[in-house]
Amino acid sequence: MNYVKHFIYNHIIPVVGRLNVGKNKFVNVIYYHDIVKGEGQSFMQTNIEVFKQQMEYIAKNGYTTLRFDELDDKDNQKFEKKKVVIAFDDGWLSNYTEIFDFMKSLGIKYNIYLTISEIEKNKDYLTWDLVRKMHDSGWVGFGVHTFTHPHVADMKDIDPQLEFVQANEIFQKELGYEPLDFCYPYGSCSEKSHEYLTTQTNYKRIYTSTMMYSYEQNGRIIFGRNGISNDETFGVFKAKLNGYFNVWETIIH
Repeated sequence: MNYVKHFIYNHIIPVVGRLNVGKNKFVNVIYYHDIVKGEGQSFMQTNIEVFKQQMEYIAKNGYTTLRFDELDDKDNQKFEKKKVVIAFDDGWLSNYTEIFDFMKSLGIKYNIYLTISEIEKNKDYLTWDLVRKMHDSGWVGFGVHTFTHPHVADMKDIDPQLEFVQANEIFQKELGYEPLDFCYPYGSCSEKSHEYLTTQTNYKRIYTSTMMYSYEQNGRIIFGRNGISNDETFGVFKAKLNGYFNVWETIIH
């Protein structure tokens, strides 16, 4: 990122977003992936100390954090200052080993979208026993991230029976309820995929990886989300936390 783009990203976008914060209609969503003890890398790996600093800020400044199932309450769906959904993509083992006890100690709820085929199969991912333990604690909510983690933008390239139906059936078998929250792998989505998911599945909430204002489609919510990068400043983190970066898609288009 050159100097001009860096300046716009770090200083102009937060200001413009703050001035337009009223355009946020639905609760703000931030997300991570793997939490690591090493250096961290962009959006995919966040250093544990960086992550802890961010969560301590959330706790100390009185933010309300929500599980996915709490979004069934329409009042919780509404955008409010200091209300946020914290989510993790994929189902990395570190979402339990590195942060579960820490998040509980701060009173912070969080959520995980599970790539179903990796659970129990990949040593770097969660097991169903751990998923159930986290779920039963009341601190962690769960959604689905397809079965095999494909690009979903072009529906002709995937098997909906596998990626949605079978994934949902396994989820329900293991946790005892139907998943109502779905996240696009790679953030790969399109108007056609939105139309399919909002009319042909039971998902109530569909999450993109686009920094945009969330909206309703066919009675479902299409969420914009703010990815938290290990390499960004704390100021950018705070702006994303407050929903200021949701203006991004409007500006670049």
